[in-house]
Amino acid sequence: MPTQERQSSNFNIFFKLKCCQDPSTEENHQPAKQLKTRVAFGVILTLITIALQCVAFLTPHWKEVSVKSQSLHVGSIDALIRTEVLVYFNAVHRFTHHSYGLFHRCEYISNNATKLIKHNLDPNKQTKICSKNFLPSFEDNQFDQCHSLEYYQFCSKANEKRFNIDDDYLLATFDILSNSKKTRDLSSSCDCHYPAYVNACHVLQSFALTFLLSTSILFGIFPFIKTSHNRLKVKCFGVLSSILAMIFMLTILLVALNYLQYESAKYVEAIEKHYHASQIYKLSIDAKTALNHFLSNIQVETGYSIIIAWIAFIMSIIDGVLIMLTCKITIDSPLIDDPITPTDAAKSQKSQARTSLLADHDFAPILLPEIVVNDSDEHTSTPRPYSKEEPLQQLRLSDTV
Repeated sequence: MPTQERQSSNFNIFFKLKCCQDPSTEENHQPAKQLKTRVAFGVILTLITIALQCVAFLTPHWKEVSVKSQSLHVGSIDALIRTEVLVYFNAVHRFTHHSYGLFHRCEYISNNATKLIKHNLDPNKQTKICSKNFLPSFEDNQFDQCHSLEYYQFCSKANEKRFNIDDDYLLATFDILSNSKKTRDLSSSCDCHYPAYVNACHVLQSFALTFLLSTSILFGIFPFIKTSHNRLKVKCFGVLSSILAMIFMLTILLVALNYLQYESAKYVEAIEKHYHASQIYKLSIDAKTALNHFLSNIQVETGYSIIIAWIAFIMSIIDGVLIMLTCKITIDSPLIDDPITPTDAAKSQKSQARTSLLADHDFAPILLPEIVVNDSDEHTSTPRPYSKEEPLQQLRLSDTV
């Protein structure tokens, strides 16, 4: 019977603890519905961030390049350098403006083109040409073979990496005269490739998207984790993923801003580097002077793609803040969803009983024997209740009697 009563009392305490929770515990934890609503909002915001980052990454408007004037004055420099720079400026930048991205680039015919250039243009020709953001890639010892305006235009207008200037396709596309055809020994290194900084941004973008996706997944599974220890792990990994995504996104922006003039100046920079490597310092200085005049005559501005990338970066910061504020964990008290077992109820009963015994020990009645001396020498002892409130002096007097 005592065992059954003890078990029934254990289960009674179990149901009391399960049904009647401490109000302070409920205040420390968010309601389940409110938590799931906030988590859903955070996941949607993270997915929007991923979408904006992809739009910014794929659109060719990270920078817009246009000319300030349709004439370029390169000063008194060597005729070889001056002719090559002027031909490049008139053929590529004078009557067009360009937009560059991390995958593609576009060339637009300007509205203020002269009648001469419009007369030479094919009326059926498109006023917008988009292709991959390729640039000539070659070693310095292949400068004479690979550095040419036709080669540069092939890389900037075609979607092919392999270059062969003697191809009929190039003759028809760029109106190369047949008498300018030369026998060239083009090796595999004389190809069209993405610039090095663009390849670096591709790698950084893959990491940024991976960590953004990880953030959304960790943020989404947080309400379904039951124990506080596992919730703490999910929250830490989610915050870490969010911080890493911010770092990679910011790095992409800084790299892109640092290379705003790269594509436009690459053709003239290749000339300056070639003569500097060949130790022809006079031509190298003239090429550098021509490059400075060229850069001062073009205008490079950031496009809407980089603005979208900045918005995505700011939203990633908001995502990280939401994770830290929404995913709250109280280690000192159990979670609402944590199960309370009968064993825990029994432990709670034992602790309560021990506490009550310690609390009531000082107030328990003490039964002391009362010695009465009769004439017949019969000793009888009857228990007398003694309370703590009784003076101690009475107890001493009764003992002495």
